[in-house]
Amino acid sequence: MEKIKIENNTVSETLIIPLYGRAHCSKKYSEVFFEPEAERIVECLDYDFSALNYKEFTMITWALRKKMLCDKAKEYLKEHPKATIVNLGCV
Repeated sequence: MEKIKIENNTVSETLIIPLYGRAHCSKKYSEVFFEPEAERIVECLDYDFSALNYKEFTMITWALRKKMLCDKAKEYLKEHPKATIVNLGCV
C-alpha cells in the first residue's frame, strides 16, 4: 500500500500530531485508550513521528482529551438521539 505523505508545516501535520498520541496510547495503554483506527491511520502515513519527541504525559493528555470528548458526545446523544454532532478539524 502506498503511504500518504504529510508535508512539514502544514495543517495536515498539525492534525496528525494528536492522532499520533492517540495511536501511541492505544498501543501502550489499550485497556484504557483502545483505538485501533488511530493505529491503522498512523501506519498509513509517510511521516517521521520519531522527530516529534513528545513526552509521554503530552500524548496521554491528547488521548484523554479525545476520550472525554467522545464520552460526553455519547452521553449527549443518549439524551438527544436525533442530534447531530460535528467535530471540525479532527482526524
